[in-house]
Amino acid sequence: MDADLSHPPDLLPRMLHVRFILAFDFLRSVQSTFGMVFCCPGALAAYRADVVRRILPQWISQRFLGVSCTIGEDRALTNEILALGYNAVYQRDAVVHTEVPSVYGKLCRMLIRWDRSYIREELRLLRLVWRRPLGPRLITLFEMLVNNLRFPISYAGLALIGMLMIDDPASLLRVLLALGLGGVLYTLYYLRTERSWHFVYGVIYAYFAFFALTWIFPYALATVRNRRWMTR
Repeated sequence: MDADLSHPPDLLPRMLHVRFILAFDFLRSVQSTFGMVFCCPGALAAYRADVVRRILPQWISQRFLGVSCTIGEDRALTNEILALGYNAVYQRDAVVHTEVPSVYGKLCRMLIRWDRSYIREELRLLRLVWRRPLGPRLITLFEMLVNNLRFPISYAGLALIGMLMIDDPASLLRVLLALGLGGVLYTLYYLRTERSWHFVYGVIYAYFAFFALTWIFPYALATVRNRRWMTR
């Protein structure tokens, strides 16, 4: 999936472009190998019509914590299909262009919506994964564990930075270097496949997400029943 880069270069779209490449060509490609792509995204997805007809009533009438589900419909649909025992796979040859937020406020609203549906559907995935074959089940559980550990690690890191700024300001540099190293390691796949210096935007995003976006998940958790789309 490509962000629309036909306009003058903005920092946020460029960072998100790298993130989308990693989220699709890397993460979903891995999930596809065991038939467990967690979310067939709304930007472009294809389904077997007979399967969709089977799950259409419960998908349309889905409720969570007493309210109708009106966001995250792409992952909700994917979960319904996975629950029936079908596989969800990634088609790497597909090319999609999408508009992404170019300002911080719009990005936050989009991510809040994504995290609200993420919380809901991650809980559903935890329930349905036990119906999958042993291999995909174990791999999925491991990925879910690693993926969700990022939240406590991020908050612990912020607390550590706060303490270092008071007690040992010189150590703050080591923490920042470690954060940058993590960003570099994560974007090596982009550098290898795209062979573009734009991987630097992925490293910048690591700092940006750590300092400017960490608040979004707890806010989404506290307001998880909110059904607003927010970006329309």
